[in-house]
Amino acid sequence: MTELSQEVLQEFSDQIAEICEQMELEPDQMLEAIGSTFIGAVMSFGKTSYQVEISGVASAEVETMFEASD
Repeated sequence: MTELSQEVLQEFSDQIAEICEQMELEPDQMLEAIGSTFIGAVMSFGKTSYQVEISGVASAEVETMFEASD
């Protein structure tokens, strides 16, 4: 898998922030929506787990309660 460039990641993040602002979401609502989207994306691709990491900063992991779909 090809890694995304820092510029692409920043553009994606900026667009998400813009959507959150347009929807007038509070910080906890933003985190809930982003987290739910992350979980949904992992599941829609048929994965049972996935981890994202920013080295030396933080990581986030999804582990589903379902078996992988064949």
